[in-house]
Amino acid sequence: MNLKHFRLPILTIAAMAQSSVQAAEISTRIADPTPWSSGGGMLEQMVPSELKIKGGMNLALQVGTIYDSNFFLDEANGESETSFYASPLIEYISDPEGGAKSSFKASYVPSFRAYNENSEYNDVDHVGEVVWTLRGSRTDLTLFGRYNELSGTDRLSGEFVNGSLFNGGLRLERRIASRTIGFLGASTAISDYSQSDLQGSEVDSIFLGGLWEATSRTAFGSSVRYSRLSGDGVPDTDAWALLLEARHRVGSRINLSASVGPEYSQDGDEDRLGVTGFLRGTYNFAERWAWINSIRHALVPNSSSSNQLVDDLVVSTTLQRSLERGTIGGGIEYRYSEFVNFGPDADLRGDEQNSAFVLTWSRPFFSDRVTLDTSARYAFNSGRSDWE
Repeated sequence: MNLKHFRLPILTIAAMAQSSVQAAEISTRIADPTPWSSGGGMLEQMVPSELKIKGGMNLALQVGTIYDSNFFLDEANGESETSFYASPLIEYISDPEGGAKSSFKASYVPSFRAYNENSEYNDVDHVGEVVWTLRGSRTDLTLFGRYNELSGTDRLSGEFVNGSLFNGGLRLERRIASRTIGFLGASTAISDYSQSDLQGSEVDSIFLGGLWEATSRTAFGSSVRYSRLSGDGVPDTDAWALLLEARHRVGSRINLSASVGPEYSQDGDEDRLGVTGFLRGTYNFAERWAWINSIRHALVPNSSSSNQLVDDLVVSTTLQRSLERGTIGGGIEYRYSEFVNFGPDADLRGDEQNSAFVLTWSRPFFSDRVTLDTSARYAFNSGRSDWE
């Protein structure tokens, strides 16, 4: 091991107060795209959400406590809960300096969690990820895989859930001309649950598209995507989407990525036409201010009901300000879930709407070796169960 690329552990201490459990979105997580399963990778630099430390071997530790005023998302008698967790990070990067033709990254994060009032849910969740990239003069190939164990009270099922989600696939990009990039790939997402009354599902996709660099800042293009949705409680559904792709970047100030278009789906008995896609944007409009926005729409199987799909829309906006030491921010998230039924045996239910308001504050200490993160979250839901 090259000691020049070894970093001592960094400690993050987190304290959170919220009105609904942090892991309330579990059954819809299968719809979240990975950085490699869509978009134009050559034209955008993806920023991972987990802690990042430059070096061949990275170590970090996050410990914290969460107070939840309505742990089981109950409409009438909300039960509060205080939980504690510890999450060490172990990460290896074969090419920490960048520029190598072949690079490999692997990370592992176990999360030890304990509950004060509901100790029967004490457990360890595991997250592992590998990414292998081969770069040529005109061609890039990326292979990726991620396994994520999830636990918490799920918003749609209304019960405490232990589940897992696997994402994997490949992506090939080639610069066809000086200003044109073509890309193709395939991805799969598989969810599973330990509860017998919940159904796992699988979403397999293949995609093909291209981008034309109109300027050094802007690129336009299109892509075609075929997806197949299957699960224990839903009929197999085929979906075709024609997507408009757009990328816009102005230095470090503006970074916009969008993929949106019509999607035609068919399950053998019924045809549907809708809109699908995503939008991600960051605007650093002042020296210390950043505005972050995202929209995601997808059709996924409902884990808690047979013969039912969830037409899921998520919109979020966040404002952040950098301080002399640390950051402060606030944001709003809105989710709208519409249920698509198959046959007379489907569980008829109305639409679900969920809104959340979040405030965050972060401050490093001890030469940036220790960081204190605090956040407060208030959420309310309307639908089958009206809770807050």
